[in-house]
Amino acid sequence: MIHVSIGTVGVLGLAKVPMVVAPTTAYLMVGDRCAMDCAFCTQARSSSASDLALSRVTWPLFPLADVCERLADAQRMGVLQRCCLQVTASTGYFPKALETVSRLRQATSLPLSVAVYLRTLDQVDALMDRGVDRIGFGLDAASERVFRQVKGAHWPSMVSLIEAAARRHPGRISTHLVVGLGETEREMVERMLWAHRLGAWVALFAFTPVRGTALAQRPPPALDVYRRLQAARWLIVSHQAGPDDFAFNEDGVLCDLGLPETGDVGLHPNPIDGQAFCTSGCPGCNRPFYNERPGGPMYNYACPLSFEETERCRAEMAFAGVRPVSVGEG
Repeated sequence: MIHVSIGTVGVLGLAKVPMVVAPTTAYLMVGDRCAMDCAFCTQARSSSASDLALSRVTWPLFPLADVCERLADAQRMGVLQRCCLQVTASTGYFPKALETVSRLRQATSLPLSVAVYLRTLDQVDALMDRGVDRIGFGLDAASERVFRQVKGAHWPSMVSLIEAAARRHPGRISTHLVVGLGETEREMVERMLWAHRLGAWVALFAFTPVRGTALAQRPPPALDVYRRLQAARWLIVSHQAGPDDFAFNEDGVLCDLGLPETGDVGLHPNPIDGQAFCTSGCPGCNRPFYNERPGGPMYNYACPLSFEETERCRAEMAFAGVRPVSVGEG
C-alpha cells in the first residue's frame, strides 16, 4: 500500500475529487509514523494528527500495483510531468524506499523525485542508481539555531551531506526551506544563497500550522515577509542577484533587493515577474494548496499568475521598510 495525495487521487482517477487546480506532479508517500519529531510535521512521532495527513493535505492509502498502473496511464495521456515520493523515517524506511522506487521505475519513466531522510552519501548514490532524478533534503530551517528548536541536533551532519551530495550529483539535489519557523529574513536569504552556491535547487515553503503538531498554535508567516523572500529567491536562482545585492535592517528584515533605482520600465524591466510567486519545487511541481486554502491567502501559486495577480504580489512585499520596486507587466 502507498499513500497518495488527494489531488493525485483525482488526477489518477482512483476516486472522484473536486479540484480547483490539478497537480502536475503525482505526490506519493510511503512509510509509517516517522521516528523523527519535527515540531511542524503531522507525521512526527509525537504528533496527534491523522496518519493520513501531511501538511494540510490528506493522503489516503491505495495498493501500489493500482497506483503504478494509473501512473502509466497518466503518463501516456500527458497529464503529469513528474512523480514525487515522500518517505517517512519509520522502521526499515530506506529499503522500503528503494523497493518503491524500483516499482515506480518499472511502471513509468516520469522524472522521479524522492524526499527522504538520508544519513550517508552511499544512500544518495543508491537512490540515484535506481533511477531517481532528484533528491530533496528537508533541511527546513534556515539556521542551526532554528533547526535545533524545531527539528533536533543533527544540523552539522545534514548540512555536510547536502554539500557532499550536491558535489557528487550536480543539478540533482533540492533543499526544502520553510519560512516562518523563527528565522530572520537575513538568515533565510543567506541559506538560499548557500544552497544556490552548491548548485542545489531551493524549494520554498510557508510554515503551515496543523492541529495535532507541536507548532499548531504558531501563526503562518506574514505575507509581506514571504513575498520578499520569494522575490529574493527568484533573483538568486535566476542569477540576477548575489550576496552584495541584498540589504537588511538591524532586525534582519530584508529592506533592499538591489533593483535599479528607476521607474523607467523600458530601460529596467522588473525582474520579479509572476514566476517568483509560483510554487518553487522540482521541475513540473505545482503543489496546489499544500500551504494554503483555496480561499487564500495564496503563498505559492499553482499556475501562472495573471497580470493583476503579479501586481498584487509585488505590492504585498513593498512595505515594512522595503523600497518599492518599479511596476511593469509580469
